[in-house]
Amino acid sequence: MKFEIKNYKTFFFQYVIGICATAMLSIVGVYSHLGTYSRYIADDYCEAARFMESDSPIGMVIERYMDGAWRGASRWSNLLFSGFSELLGDKSIQLTTSSMVVVWVLGLIWSIHELRKLIGIHWPNSMDWFLGAMLGVFSLMQAPNLFQTIFWRASLMSHFMPLVVGTLLCAFWISQARISLSRPIPWPIYPFIFFVTFIVAGFSEPPVTTMVTGLSLTMLAVWTWGAQSYKKRILTLLAWTFVSAFMALLAMVFSPASTNMVQEVTPTAFQILERSFRFSYVFFADTLKTLPTPSLISLLIPALLFWLYRQAAMFEFSRTQKRTIWIIFLAAPFVMWILVAAGFAPSVYGQNFPVERARFLARSIMTAAIMLEGAMLGLLAQDIRFKSARGLAQLTAVVLLFAAGFAYPVRAAINIYKDSHDEYSARAQAWDQRDAEIRLMIAQGETDLTIAQFDGIYNIKELDVRESYWVNKCAARFYGVNSIRAISR
Repeated sequence: MKFEIKNYKTFFFQYVIGICATAMLSIVGVYSHLGTYSRYIADDYCEAARFMESDSPIGMVIERYMDGAWRGASRWSNLLFSGFSELLGDKSIQLTTSSMVVVWVLGLIWSIHELRKLIGIHWPNSMDWFLGAMLGVFSLMQAPNLFQTIFWRASLMSHFMPLVVGTLLCAFWISQARISLSRPIPWPIYPFIFFVTFIVAGFSEPPVTTMVTGLSLTMLAVWTWGAQSYKKRILTLLAWTFVSAFMALLAMVFSPASTNMVQEVTPTAFQILERSFRFSYVFFADTLKTLPTPSLISLLIPALLFWLYRQAAMFEFSRTQKRTIWIIFLAAPFVMWILVAAGFAPSVYGQNFPVERARFLARSIMTAAIMLEGAMLGLLAQDIRFKSARGLAQLTAVVLLFAAGFAYPVRAAINIYKDSHDEYSARAQAWDQRDAEIRLMIAQGETDLTIAQFDGIYNIKELDVRESYWVNKCAARFYGVNSIRAISR
């Protein structure tokens, strides 16, 4: 008895992939919904107060950069975007944290769409949605500290926002590279990419070191293997991007605040290099040890997806194409290691092993590399067609894909909601109640406030009993009073 899937291409691409993409997007919706419960905490008060006391977001950035006394004053884009976020009004924190998750995933989908058009792959748009949403979801599911990464605005602006804007820049960049294959790129595109790259690089140190390293590797690859017909155009595009990122790196290195990063004993260049690669290896090994299931599934889904796509498309790879697939398969782990080590290098120089929120870029890179490895495995398995039971093999693969791409993310979305919703909602309600009490006391003429104290959350310090504590001082500036102290009730 043969198990043949009737109208296989239509069934697989239009239904299975569409359902799986919807499941992945449902998790994005859960994360976005949880973002609506974010409130001001710790550095958020300081940044909001600085914005309220400044003439403009740009003036605020210049002032802090030149002052150099504040932690992270060598950066500019994080404070700039925090200022723009404040323009959204009373709901600025909620709107920012909830929307950026969605924007990032849309950027990933767009990037994958442009990349597959650049390399000439033809498949339904639903696959772009599925792969893009999957990359975002599995990165968030394995985030070292999810709350600090996306639900705390001050950290979001330094460690998540560069991925949001950088992904959009990547998609646009790939679209222009695709244009350059057939015609010259309009000249205004170059300064635009230069400007946006400088913004992306200015959020924090890990993104800029990763960008400089990644762009260097890309230029080397294009110079070595690029066709003469388009090599000059793409190298020109890469040069504008690289120069902008490198200038941003210099702006951070020589900023007035650069001395704040240095340890008591400054590590040598060799020590930075050795520790960066060693810490990266520790990060990879720890991920595979503590998160084996999502790592395996993020490998399995692309493998099944591309094997099935290959079976449905029924085309043969040339010898050159097969060699390219093998090169990508073998090189991807090493490229991942180099990029993650580059992102870890600023932390090695300034404070040793990266803190949790600074590892999210590495998490996204590792997730993308595992998915790429899975995709290459699926393509390399092109000759495994199970001629005697081809339909049964295809059906089995579809069932496995459905279980991994639909059932697993739906179960994860339910668990994420159950584990976090009540906690986030209760804290948001308590914060709103305390905020209302503070504003009532201010309306009654009080300027030295004593309010309810909350416990710190996810290693983030809350308001203290000491009015001289830095969070309290920032909160007092935020509310426009002389002092604030928090006590247990």
